[in-house]
Amino acid sequence: MIKWAQPQYLYLLGVIPIVVIALVVYFLRRWQGFKKIVDPELIPRLNDTLNHRIQVIKSILFVLGLLFLVISLARPKWGERLRVYKGKGIDIVIALDASKSMLAQDVKPTRLARAKTEILSLLEQVSTNRVGITAFAGDTYVMCPLTTDIEAAKLFLDIISPDVIPKPGTNLERAITVSASLFNPREKTYKALILITDGDNLQGRPLSLINFLKEQGIRLFTIGVGTIEGSPVPEFDKHGNLVTYKKDKENKIVMTRLTEKLLIVLARSTGGRYFRARGNYLSRLVAELNRIKKKEIGGGEYVEYEERYQYFLLAAFISIFLGLLLNDRRGRLI
Repeated sequence: MIKWAQPQYLYLLGVIPIVVIALVVYFLRRWQGFKKIVDPELIPRLNDTLNHRIQVIKSILFVLGLLFLVISLARPKWGERLRVYKGKGIDIVIALDASKSMLAQDVKPTRLARAKTEILSLLEQVSTNRVGITAFAGDTYVMCPLTTDIEAAKLFLDIISPDVIPKPGTNLERAITVSASLFNPREKTYKALILITDGDNLQGRPLSLINFLKEQGIRLFTIGVGTIEGSPVPEFDKHGNLVTYKKDKENKIVMTRLTEKLLIVLARSTGGRYFRARGNYLSRLVAELNRIKKKEIGGGEYVEYEERYQYFLLAAFISIFLGLLLNDRRGRLI
């Protein structure tokens, strides 16, 4: 089974057909232009100097090189190895907002899909720690308890959607309470709670938990997903087709906007930080997590997959290099 460390780069595969079409159009226009400026009687003689088969091979090698390069960027992994982790780290709980407002498309493809992609990248960068995942809307569910098995955590992340949480709305107080319960209450440090949401709190009083978080030594980091301008909330049928947009009692389309003020206050009050999900904020978040005092973590078993991107990267360089070396003039191959 193939795993992808950076699956977002697989979207670049959509460029390959465009490149193929562009090459075909280029050669057709080049041939038409050639016929316009050259005497028809000279075309067969001039054409004999070109090796059209080599031209086709060069184009194929170029396209293959791009294909292998994109696959290598996505970092494929396969070949399982069971390992026992022992080292130093912290406990990190990631709470992901799965309310319907996270289906808004002001962040492409949706807020929820972008958040999942960012979490996958984050998990790769915090693999030496214990990680847990919760999902919340009007209620909160533990998707993955604290574990050193990052690959298992990714599997639980895949199934998070508004459908898995029957109670609608957004209750940040409940999300923080349930997520904090995964930590060891006897420890007064080594803890980080990452809350990923659009900040639209419809129920609960999350600010009332600030003293509790400080007493438990939990640093809260908040990540805002969405835009200030906002977007309507789409509603889909059971087949995933867009039916309409959410409307209020006056039959007006409801706009959901990124609400940052509450997220900023929550983070700063507990010694954490607020980040808007854009740019290279993940590297800054990881740097903050690395500053937290670490503890001994050991005994956990996890499955590790071997990185295989190097094979595709080598194939990409070989394909492109061969394409550059081949000579499309008859008489000389290189």
